[in-house]
This record gives sequence, structure tokens and C-alpha cells, in this order.
Amino acid sequence: MSDCIFCSILKGEMPASIAYQDEDCVAFMDLFPMRPGHVLVIPRQHAIYLEELTPALRAHLIEVAHWVIKAQKAAGVPCDGNNVFLNDGPAANQHVPHVHFHVLPRKQGDLTKAVFSFATLYTNYFGQAAHRKRLDEMAAGIARHMSQRVRP
Repeated sequence: MSDCIFCSILKGEMPASIAYQDEDCVAFMDLFPMRPGHVLVIPRQHAIYLEELTPALRAHLIEVAHWVIKAQKAAGVPCDGNNVFLNDGPAANQHVPHVHFHVLPRKQGDLTKAVFSFATLYTNYFGQAAHRKRLDEMAAGIARHMSQRVRP
């Protein structure tokens, strides 16, 4: 899809701080992170809704999200728990029309910050983008702890 920013990232037309990639998906740092270490896991196939993907690809995306969580922890990302979520379609507040799972590290007691982040996203206020250098460093740290090939 020509106007999909994630498809532009997949084609190499837009920059991204990639933590993992294989022939089916890519995991990269969110440019507008809700918390430090916020990763997006997307399929290479353009699809707006999860139901457009095969069961195997859906399962693979979740498996990659699981490995991202393990890698975040191993890389020292502040993380006592995680949110893994999907906004499935524009009516669910999906801002980029491409399936993507958010893998959001959480710290005990960060509820106020997390609620503020969720509220700003739902009102379409994104604030300032994270600096690419910091995102690249965090992606590299996570990438060092990702399996070469994640398969269920």
C-alpha cells in the first residue's frame, strides 16, 4: 500500500530502528514510545485487520512478541511486566493502517505515566518523536538477545 508508513519502512524508504526481522515480520522501536523500550511487531504482508493474516502468521507475530519481551529483559530495559496489545482497525484507534502489535515494557508503579501515554495516543496527540540515535541503541541492545530465527 503506497500510503502506509509501515510498508514504506519495509521497503527501506523510511528509517526504522530494527530489533528483529525475518521473511515474515519485522520488530522495530516505536518512534513515539509510550515507555522506554516500546517495540512494534508487524507482518511484512500489508493487512489492516488481524483476520486478514493466516493463522500461522498470527501465531508467528505473537511468538516474536514473546521473544521481544525476553530480549527486552535480557538487554536491561526497565521491565517488571509487559503489555502486548493490538488496535485492530481504525475503529479500535489504529493510527497506522497496518497490523501491528505493541510490546510495551512496564515498571511497577508506572500506571500514571502509562495512563497518560494511552490517553495522549487516544486523543491523537503524540508529542515529540524519540531521537533516532537512542532508538537505534535500544534496538541494537534488544537485537543482541533475539534468536536468529524465531519460530513457534
